[in-house]
Amino acid sequence: MSLKSKTYGIFCTKGGVGKTTQGANLGAILADMKQRVLLIDADPQQSMSRFFELIESAPYGLSQVYRSASTAGCISNTVIPNLDIILNDDKGSEGKIPNFLRESILHFQHLRHALEQLSEYDYIFIDTQGASGIIQESVIMAADVLLSPIKPQILDSREFIHGTIELVNKFKPKPGFHSITGRPMPPVKVLINLWDRTTTATEVSNHLRCTFDKETDGHVTVLNTVIPTLKAYSEAAGLGIPAHRHEPSREGPTRSALDTLLELVYELEPKLYGIKPEWNA
Repeated sequence: MSLKSKTYGIFCTKGGVGKTTQGANLGAILADMKQRVLLIDADPQQSMSRFFELIESAPYGLSQVYRSASTAGCISNTVIPNLDIILNDDKGSEGKIPNFLRESILHFQHLRHALEQLSEYDYIFIDTQGASGIIQESVIMAADVLLSPIKPQILDSREFIHGTIELVNKFKPKPGFHSITGRPMPPVKVLINLWDRTTTATEVSNHLRCTFDKETDGHVTVLNTVIPTLKAYSEAAGLGIPAHRHEPSREGPTRSALDTLLELVYELEPKLYGIKPEWNA
């Protein structure tokens, strides 16, 4: 049992980049590696809430977490052992949660406070909407790391670079002042997703690394692991099963979903190196 969960905010200033899919897959493979994992759906589209089948649904969801600054009665159980979820019960960008956050600056701390009380999880993954907004800012305050998937496309990368640098500067305290979160902004890890191995994709990836290294003083880094464009990921999502279970192996030069996701876990969490996922077929 962990003393403190490590919280990843799945965040991107650009929509349609596969945040929910990769957040759910990461949580699931870690659960199969015998890690206790909690998913939190903070996206009004509620895609993560529908990703995996539930065996027991909690009486409350994300709205209660924000209101009470507690997860009591809000955690549902998925069919995957070691993997739980807090469902989003507040659909729409102008739902109850955004209005609640606007009432007081103190309300921004409620999500962070609720998660700090948890000791039974090793990892927490919070899915967010593909844009900047008031809920996303509360997630940033609660996260230890921000994981940002991005498609390796020129137009997407330009928007992503601008939005990410703007975000980092927004949360960077002025000289002589403390951070508004009471701690430094979490580091941002960029994940190249939907990689098609073209020359353009390679150039975009190198451009992202170079730009962020110069503009953010190392606060934003691009991961070495890349997620290729494979049908296995969309097929698994459609079936409601983790991608690593759907494609544990494959022929050809492209790595399987299992091998790719395991590489990503080892890069993000080196202490887990050597642990293999196990599940009942």
